[in-house]
Amino acid sequence: MRFARDILSSSLPRLKVLAVAVISLFASKATFAQETSQQVDITGKTTAVRERQDDIGMRGIYGRDEIEKYGDTNLSEVLKRLPGISVSEGVGKAPEIRMRGLGNGYTQILLNGQATPGGFSIDNIAPDLIEKIEVMRVASADISAQSIAGVINIVLKKKSRNQVSEFKTNASLQANRLSGNVSWSLGAQAPEGWGDISYVLAGNAESNTNDINISLAENVATYQPANGQWQTQIRRQLQQSQQNRKDVLNLSPRIQWKIDAENSLNWQGNMNVSRLEQAKHEQDDSDTTDFPMNNSIWAAHVLTSRNDLSWERRLDDSAKLSINFGWNRLERDAKFKFWGKDNQANLQEMRYVNGAALENEYRLSGKYLAPYSAKHVVSLGWEVSHVLRNENRFERDVRVSDSSVISDAHIYQARINKFAAFLQDEWSINKAWSAYLGLRWERITSGSKELAAADGFDFNNVATMASPILQMVWKQTEQTQWRLAMNRSFKLPSVANLVPRRFRVDNNNTPLNADFQGNPQLRPERAWGLELAYEHYLGSTSLISANLYRRQIDDIIMEQLSQSGGSWLNVLSNHGRANVMGLEVEVKTKLTELSGDFPDMELRATLNRNWSRLDNVPGPDNHLSQQVPLLISAGADYQLLPRLRVGGDYHFQASNTTRESEYMRVHRNPKRHLDLYLAWKQNPKSQLRMSVSNILQQDSVDSDTYATPTARWSDNSRQQSARTWRLVWELKL
Repeated sequence: MRFARDILSSSLPRLKVLAVAVISLFASKATFAQETSQQVDITGKTTAVRERQDDIGMRGIYGRDEIEKYGDTNLSEVLKRLPGISVSEGVGKAPEIRMRGLGNGYTQILLNGQATPGGFSIDNIAPDLIEKIEVMRVASADISAQSIAGVINIVLKKKSRNQVSEFKTNASLQANRLSGNVSWSLGAQAPEGWGDISYVLAGNAESNTNDINISLAENVATYQPANGQWQTQIRRQLQQSQQNRKDVLNLSPRIQWKIDAENSLNWQGNMNVSRLEQAKHEQDDSDTTDFPMNNSIWAAHVLTSRNDLSWERRLDDSAKLSINFGWNRLERDAKFKFWGKDNQANLQEMRYVNGAALENEYRLSGKYLAPYSAKHVVSLGWEVSHVLRNENRFERDVRVSDSSVISDAHIYQARINKFAAFLQDEWSINKAWSAYLGLRWERITSGSKELAAADGFDFNNVATMASPILQMVWKQTEQTQWRLAMNRSFKLPSVANLVPRRFRVDNNNTPLNADFQGNPQLRPERAWGLELAYEHYLGSTSLISANLYRRQIDDIIMEQLSQSGGSWLNVLSNHGRANVMGLEVEVKTKLTELSGDFPDMELRATLNRNWSRLDNVPGPDNHLSQQVPLLISAGADYQLLPRLRVGGDYHFQASNTTRESEYMRVHRNPKRHLDLYLAWKQNPKSQLRMSVSNILQQDSVDSDTYATPTARWSDNSRQQSARTWRLVWELKL
């Protein structure tokens, strides 16, 4: 009932009625299609839906039409509109991508089939540089099994031969802040005497600014046994404002050399140069914190580069051998300045922090594929990689009252070595049945140490995992099929979470705003997974699907709160078992495929319901932290005129109350998001797009409570949101 109230309480009730009507229409059209299945034509060119139908794995593919529909400049904005994916955006943090309501390492992000490098942010890749996005519920054996929730593979533009050059520019306005973006994609063939060489150079430049305003109400109360009442001790109102700026240059070149009929060589590069700034001001109406007024400035220069060099050789009997060598580099230089003041704006303390990181990764992989019979295609391969990261942090605190100075310096080094081997077989049992059998073995050794410190830490971890995978497809009819999958997966703790260094908050240490410390004794989370899916295809672009899934996750990693040295501290630890299950429903159709009398309109709707339970946390509401329990979306695209297309997407995310420990509860209010776009095709080579995102402008409202039998802390926060107006001009040369 709570979900129903949340859905129907929007400020635009007509949209909810329309969404329900759309879903009902889908159901009626599905019935109609079943009754007239002999009239449905599912032949023709390969589409994303047809490719999904023919794939033995559970994979959804989303191409350029989906990616460029709204003219988005950030990849996270594209992903949040894809079925089953949600985006969590914390204050001052990079967007977190979630499948099955789970993020924070449960969802694996790949770039061209390879794990993303350290320091990678999903928004480092501009949507204009992407060819397609693959969403996999179950990873195959040639992909790392670090994917308990699933895998999102971002495939960069690869087509070099006869590449059409493109140019795109856009301007966006959000809360009176103007941002701009320019992107290009140039492709050509090398001169005839150079050999069969083609290339493409894609890139984009962006300058983006935005403001974030947050209000927070804090209340601290103690229990009075004499009268059995709670008495308020602290009541605090905090106002926080942020100004963020991002300047980015992103280049994605590719060279393809067809040496001869059997051999080809490809190089794919990606380089991102970013300049990031954040200015923050906080002020509260109390004198209960060290710095009721404070200001801070954070600035960073970041360089990330990624290179993949691959050689492919075609052998006899349709066999194929491929070797890939890759190297990544991350350079980051950041500076932070903090000014703490009392409630009379008198300066009390200044804090200066300089930090730098340098990370290099090298990897080598190989794969041999051979169809050794008419019914079996077997491939085997291996991967090896080495990552070395050096990081330093220098802090200097100056107290104004006595001019005392406290300095702190740390130098860290971390390394990760991986080795993996896999074997997989795609088995066509008969016309109706297909199966995929895979086995992957991974060994990962990691180490981290503090240099130039007498009491520094030095630890090493070793994790091994054997991951069997079974996927089966039963084609009940030409249009209907069932899927079954079982797999083993895991989640490694990040290197940063293995470092036992304490990160302290700048102001107001409480149970709800505690310091944080990693734990070198963390073990990987390990999971068994089961999937059952039903799919009914109404045409080359229309389908109805339903998917049930279950995960049993052992050694779940959670934060454990305690008091240390008079301050509150969160330390990560393994904390028992979690059981996760859910239902995913997707419906999409092009009405003209159902009947020629219908208008040229595409409709889509998804529903994702997720449940979880933690064995070692008392109920009720003992769910995984921040798991999205219910996600509903509906959208439509309509060809209004031969050159004019309009569309929109609506997303609803239900409220969620989570009990993270015996005393800690977190509540997230429902979220509603509406986007609209209009595309005007001026001529065959140019197009103008206008879009409006976040039309509802719903603020993000959260509340946290930590309550013991004798004391209670509570926070209620509200983060303002704003519409984004965007105008995009596209030109094909």
